[in-house]
Amino acid sequence: MEKFNSIYSFTTENIAGYMSKLDLTDKKIITVTGSSDHIINAILRGCLDITTFDINPLTKYYMDLKLSAIKELSYNEFLDFLLYNTEKSFSYEIIIKLNMEDESKMFWLKELVNNDNDGLKMKHSNLFNLKYFDAQNKIDCNLYLKQENYDIIKDRLELVKINFIESNLKDLEIIENYDYMFLSNISDYINTFYEDNYLINYKNLIFRFLKNVKNIYFAYVYDIDNKIKRSVIDDLKNVQEVFGNIKIQKFKSALLNQNKDTEDAVFIKEENKNGK
Repeated sequence: MEKFNSIYSFTTENIAGYMSKLDLTDKKIITVTGSSDHIINAILRGCLDITTFDINPLTKYYMDLKLSAIKELSYNEFLDFLLYNTEKSFSYEIIIKLNMEDESKMFWLKELVNNDNDGLKMKHSNLFNLKYFDAQNKIDCNLYLKQENYDIIKDRLELVKINFIESNLKDLEIIENYDYMFLSNISDYINTFYEDNYLINYKNLIFRFLKNVKNIYFAYVYDIDNKIKRSVIDDLKNVQEVFGNIKIQKFKSALLNQNKDTEDAVFIKEENKNGK
């Protein structure tokens, strides 16, 4: 399995930290697919029109699996199926009964065969990226993993329109208009997009999207006050100089084993008629 084809089963971000106050009712969004958690949390916040993209085609199969599991499983059944390590983890008995696209179901059934029909073995194979995985952390970072919210999601999924695009961010073409764009921590990898001038080139890409998107959450920064910078996007001073007027929203960090004062942040660029 190629490295970029591994799947994050749940977000590594504190999505609850920045989506909890967003009202996405009647809004149209475009978001990276990843673990599908941006999609599901956005639905909880009221969004019913979602375009999602990812360079990794396996995220589409996982999205189909995850959404169909929410539709058909109870809260505790869902946790046993995808979150916790149990005998029900990615079990054949559950997958075979879920109503999802045929291509997605065949993918999961084939992967099960490759793992001796052992769902727990498959979960811990190189198909999934479980580095630093902690179940309670995933519950804390996702609004929809609270039981009362999970039941709301079950009712709304039948009403949602979701369109998947297989593309990386650099090559993504946006022709429709959107209220919000969520790019997760893609900004951590802009040094793989360009040979140099990473922030300038990334800024030009984001400003191109602003022609069609009102609000772009263009970076997620872990432990924003850490003096050791993980990537160029972590240097707040440089980001502000390059991007100009941006909003910064801070909240409790998703990182494990951090003290209570550690914070993550999202950087937000809003539509500007002057293109600045």
